[in-house]
Amino acid sequence: MYHNPVKVIETNNWLGECRKSQEKLGIHNPLIITSNGNLKRQKLSTVFNTNSIFSNVKPNPTFESCRTAIEYFNTSKYDGVIAIGGGSVMDMAKVILASMGTGIIDITRLLEVVIQFANRVPSIFIPTTHGTGSEVTMWGTVWDIKEKKKFSISHPDLYPSVAILDGNLTLTLPLDISITSTMDALSHSFEAIWNKQANSRSTDYAIEAICLILANIERLRDEHSNVALRNILLKASNIAGLAFSNTKTAAAHSISYPLTIKYGIPHGVACSLPLTPLLQINKDAIEKELNLIIKKLGMSSFSEINEYIKRVSGDMLKFTLRDWGVKRSDFGNLIENSFTNNRINNNIVDLTKYHVELILNKIY
Repeated sequence: MYHNPVKVIETNNWLGECRKSQEKLGIHNPLIITSNGNLKRQKLSTVFNTNSIFSNVKPNPTFESCRTAIEYFNTSKYDGVIAIGGGSVMDMAKVILASMGTGIIDITRLLEVVIQFANRVPSIFIPTTHGTGSEVTMWGTVWDIKEKKKFSISHPDLYPSVAILDGNLTLTLPLDISITSTMDALSHSFEAIWNKQANSRSTDYAIEAICLILANIERLRDEHSNVALRNILLKASNIAGLAFSNTKTAAAHSISYPLTIKYGIPHGVACSLPLTPLLQINKDAIEKELNLIIKKLGMSSFSEINEYIKRVSGDMLKFTLRDWGVKRSDFGNLIENSFTNNRINNNIVDLTKYHVELILNKIY
């Protein structure tokens, strides 16, 4: 059965909607979590109390950076969280929400909490990229740099209270990040379809997101400052989030984690690299859904979807493992680290090490 409790607001005035949501949620002294880049680009210090802004959020939050953030908010009494940024900001915000809700400051213990939070803290998530979908999910990612491993924080009390979508916040994104974040949303969508946890509503959302993305992503090259286009892609990312909020991700993301932690491949690239080989592996199991996508996009065959993804990504991104310095001699280690529990086993077709090796060879 489908479930998602987040209220989604589409607007061209994110600050006005944020103020309204703060009032409704009773947030009078919010902790603002953002990046230094967004702090400057969006001039957040002019609209929020500068003493309540934590902006030292780097890509891919680590155990250490999360500890620093927890120490920061522990110095004051906050009654809510406003996260303004991309996936890393939202991941960090969820770790902080978990700590505020439980009183636990140890990251390892936070990752293991399953009981209801003693204090569910209201939150407003405002994405500045059209890729993460994290504004409508209950989990975040934390990286252990020393162990070179990825961990997830997940709890029903981590669903944001409100998500605010405003394409104006994405206009300052460079073209390459605009593309990689959109490819991340595309990956979320396909992963929600070829997923053992899929339900009819999550699949409908995923198909809608895929069609919106594939029909519009190429326009980014020539219409970089088109707010209407940005709103379409932001909505697609959000819908993809609504889809995988019920399914979790699957094999593409599982394979992506060691690529990011070991080679620094941006998440949006790393999780979309395996898409076309996985489409080939899973196509018979999702034939009905693929046929619907083909029809909606006015395509004639499955191969057109495959070729379109290759063309879009290949034209705009470094889109082979070789491009990122991966060697074939690394494959053994990559294969071993590609089997993330509750991710790769979500794939609708059961995958073996042979399958992963085949995928790595295809994208080399």
